[in-house]
Amino acid sequence: MALLAVVFLGLMMGLAARLGFSAVGQGVARLTVGAVFGLGFSLGRALPEWWGILVAIVGIVVGLACVSSWERRLGLAPASAPKNGPSAWGGNEPQLTPEGEPIRVFNHGEIAMGGPVCCDYLFPDGVLLQGLGASAVFSNDGRYFAAPVPSRQEWGLVVLDRQQRKVYRCSDSEFWELDAMDLDQLSGRHSPLVDNSVRQARLDELLQTAEVTDLIAVADLWLEPGWHPDNVAHSFARPSADGRQCLEGRLLLPSTFRDLDQPLEPLYSPRYAVSVNGQSSGLTMAADAPLVWGTDHRTLACLAREQANDADGDQYWLWQLDSGWRALPSPWVSAAAEPSFYWHDVLSLDASHVRIGAYLDYPRLGSGRYGYRLDSIHSDTETQTGHDAQGRVQVGEFKLTRMAIVMPLDSQGRRGDSSIETQPLRDGVRARLTWLCDNREGLGGYRCQIGEWTLPGSWFLDHRVSDCGRYLALLPFEDSSKIATHGVVADVQGQRLLQGPAMWVERILDFRDGRLSLAVIAGRLDNDVETTPLQRFSVAAPAVGNDSSFFRPDERTRLYYDTMQLQPKDSQLSVVAPWRLVDRPQAATADGDFIQPTPNHQDAAWLFGSETEYADSWVRAGTPRLGGHLLTASGCALVDLAPSMIWSEDGRYLALTRMATDVTEQCGSYRGWQLLLLDVQDRTLRVHPQWLGNRPLFEGFDESQLRIRCFEREWEAQDAEDPGSVQAFSLDVLLQAPIEPLVCQDGFWLNASQTQRAAAWQALALPAIGYFERQSL
Repeated sequence: MALLAVVFLGLMMGLAARLGFSAVGQGVARLTVGAVFGLGFSLGRALPEWWGILVAIVGIVVGLACVSSWERRLGLAPASAPKNGPSAWGGNEPQLTPEGEPIRVFNHGEIAMGGPVCCDYLFPDGVLLQGLGASAVFSNDGRYFAAPVPSRQEWGLVVLDRQQRKVYRCSDSEFWELDAMDLDQLSGRHSPLVDNSVRQARLDELLQTAEVTDLIAVADLWLEPGWHPDNVAHSFARPSADGRQCLEGRLLLPSTFRDLDQPLEPLYSPRYAVSVNGQSSGLTMAADAPLVWGTDHRTLACLAREQANDADGDQYWLWQLDSGWRALPSPWVSAAAEPSFYWHDVLSLDASHVRIGAYLDYPRLGSGRYGYRLDSIHSDTETQTGHDAQGRVQVGEFKLTRMAIVMPLDSQGRRGDSSIETQPLRDGVRARLTWLCDNREGLGGYRCQIGEWTLPGSWFLDHRVSDCGRYLALLPFEDSSKIATHGVVADVQGQRLLQGPAMWVERILDFRDGRLSLAVIAGRLDNDVETTPLQRFSVAAPAVGNDSSFFRPDERTRLYYDTMQLQPKDSQLSVVAPWRLVDRPQAATADGDFIQPTPNHQDAAWLFGSETEYADSWVRAGTPRLGGHLLTASGCALVDLAPSMIWSEDGRYLALTRMATDVTEQCGSYRGWQLLLLDVQDRTLRVHPQWLGNRPLFEGFDESQLRIRCFEREWEAQDAEDPGSVQAFSLDVLLQAPIEPLVCQDGFWLNASQTQRAAAWQALALPAIGYFERQSL
């Protein structure tokens, strides 16, 4: 009976499949599986002992196999889930063609930090496809190769016809990852980061709507048009000024491009075989390599390399009409502890010297005016040049300190063979620095001569010519330290040295608008202590003249750098106060320390320590500042403030702002601005419950109301119109807000939560508000 049941159900499966009732057939298939198990158990009971168990197992296995085979034959078997293809984040790119030949996959890169991967594919026949995604597949017949094109905006899709060497580029593709490609259809998925939803497209439709291009042959490669430089010059000529001599370059290309680590490098960075007056030199050089003819037109100096030993890199070479070519030694032997020092261009050549252009790095502090490191910048960049009336940063171009290495043609490549010429000073004169000796820290001491004026003493290499050309800033050489004890300015016009006050100077930063900026070391901060405007260092630097071992590396602490500005005045260098005295409310993007007095000058507010939320060295002129600390001459001390503030006309109230970057409410998280009201007479603080708009700017505070202009954007852009709108707050309404009394601790009025920091406030140097403090007594 069990066997008849199995046979009957199998016939029912066939009838359902023939009539097109697939769901009914699949249901009957499940019943058939149950009948197979029943048949197996029946056989087991019919036979004696262990034979029954063995026959039951064999019967069930064979029966299930027959049912499964019958189900597949009838087309009732459920389709298996498609297998996911290679990941867009890389790691499973195809390494072999369908024919089993290797594919080179190289130049991997991310379209964003941690984002999908782009790479280049070099096929065995020389086809090179660049900038494609890592999730790539071949068609079943091997004719087509497809890969997405990752993008921050709209992704693309590339299909390569390997037989006809055609590339189809499909824009606005939905494919992020590809799973399979048969003769008719491409399947894959969209955005695995979101829903990983399935995408399918007919191959013929994709090819009909795509932009198609024929690959072109470049040497032994096949490339897309526009994906390689096609304007490489085959030769160039550099004649001397009198036309009697001529250096010529002839393009050198390898016999094969495919075997190179970067197949297109010979086109992007072409090299040329060099000859002079038709005589080969055995050298190669770039078409734009530095080259200068001598003043006698019979010599030249250039940057080149030997063709037979191409891997050694470029070096300077001298050609003379009478003696031919010879390699010059390195123009400068530097000390490891000296400022970063780079050279490249050949500026001039005479009978005894060659001048090579060079520059010093820009030692920018890690967090604006202060920091715990000096970033070494090697390009012209933006820098802060001042402030407007509302405290916004004014930005200007920073030029690296250019100079020239003057190398004798008979140099032996020893330290001190070459000297340094600075940028031109007034009337075109240049200072010359000549090496004398190295100190214990490995820094050189140099003699400095400006025209006929030889400066007394010796100096470090670091220097800076003022933008007006009158002054040369220098650091006096110390025999046992890498840190200078003060800054010095050479006044070329008066031929006198202006000595700065004692301080530990690490580097010269800038010299513009009559102000010399120096990076000075003020102390050290323990690594486990967080920096705050109240405590930038935990151990102060020793007095100038004491043991300089304080500045040596220490794993437990880090050096604290600050900016000090000096101004040439009369016969000395005067320290410029690090704060500004302002006469109007400052913008939310206002930078730097400033003092804002009351209208009657009976009190004043000193805001310091505010910075952008990034707290880095970049000039972020339009970014709001936050985290500022405030001290009034009347003794009120508050923290975590923005620069926007205004005094009432009678000087009793100070309206303040605070920027919160992590406000959390029922609607979610956002960034908001708060309005605070400080009563310096009663020593109380009120916080208004209503959130303000972006970048509040105070416009007035009389006896009845407070007026604030707020803007649409939280950052300030010069090219975007954002006039904002003015809100008015009644003083009576503001005074109804809950009151927080300030607590007196060591002479300062603080929030109750800040009383433990009274000692840090007490330790502050307070020259900035001393005048107003006396006025308020």
